[in-house]
Amino acid sequence: MSHARTDNAVDLFDEAIARGLPQTIVLDDGALTIESPLDVELHFPNERAGDVPGSMYLVTWRGEQAVLTRSGTHVDISMPRSGSVEVTGFSSEAEGSHHMETGAPHSFTESVARQASSQKMTMPRYAAGKTTIMKAQRAAAQPTLIFWLFLHDDTLGVTRQHIHASYVAWWLADMKRIFPTRRLSAIYSQHVAGLTDIPYGHESSLKDWSAAVDNYAWREKLPRVPGEFEYKFMLVTRDEVAPGASGLAWLGGDEAMASLTGRYTIVAHEYGHTLTASHEDAEVRWSSGWPCETNLMSSVSPLRANCYRYSAANERRMRRHMANEWTVPVRLDPPGIPRLRIE
Repeated sequence: MSHARTDNAVDLFDEAIARGLPQTIVLDDGALTIESPLDVELHFPNERAGDVPGSMYLVTWRGEQAVLTRSGTHVDISMPRSGSVEVTGFSSEAEGSHHMETGAPHSFTESVARQASSQKMTMPRYAAGKTTIMKAQRAAAQPTLIFWLFLHDDTLGVTRQHIHASYVAWWLADMKRIFPTRRLSAIYSQHVAGLTDIPYGHESSLKDWSAAVDNYAWREKLPRVPGEFEYKFMLVTRDEVAPGASGLAWLGGDEAMASLTGRYTIVAHEYGHTLTASHEDAEVRWSSGWPCETNLMSSVSPLRANCYRYSAANERRMRRHMANEWTVPVRLDPPGIPRLRIE
């Protein structure tokens, strides 16, 4: 292992990666042990470059386990806390570190749209994609689960990397544990007409979002190939996605919505629903002598911490869903969007 120090934390990190892992370096008077890379592909939007790739690593930061994201000029270290996620960031454009405001957990109420066995099926109608992202995934010859997060125009005041570091990074690391043999990708998009400018905050928000996604997927000819590409689309918003709800999702479907007013587990909660995780299988655990709530708890309490994990039962549901998702017959006349059930 190597120990060193420099004012340019990003360069120091890159040099450590080039030497091979594991490596220990010192950043801002804190010891960072870079243990191993995560097989997760990241893409962030950029006004000039168009697309900025990212990579993730399992690390130990100042003696605690954490997840690190490297993208563009950023290195961000995510450490889940009882009711928040502490983010320590470094940039090649500034000296020293910066810290995200953790604060108290946001209020959290959530609604789920359930789909029966006659749910709308994903039709294999999309031709092969032309983007570099899709070509790389196809070349990997590995089942790929793509989480596509569209950042609503009203979130432009929040740094994209910090949305990822606070709400998504820790969750993707856990999803890799749950699906170790599946290639995971997270794509962030912004300024997409008809998607990131869509009105929301009303009772039919999820239906409108689903229709917009269907139109976009058809127009862009996204390659939804059975057993090869599975997409989960999320709209990330600043305000509540529907009256009294910071999240919406189709149970076992492909579309979800999550508001930054929600808990730091809101993305995990809603994406969990798209993988059939349920409120009923959520649980309260004890961690370090204090109760914590798994990701799918519907009735949350400010007196309980976040576990930042799914219950064992919900993990089984998600694995079973991904294993069996292509064994059902594809209907040539898919039914309409199912009726929303507010919980």
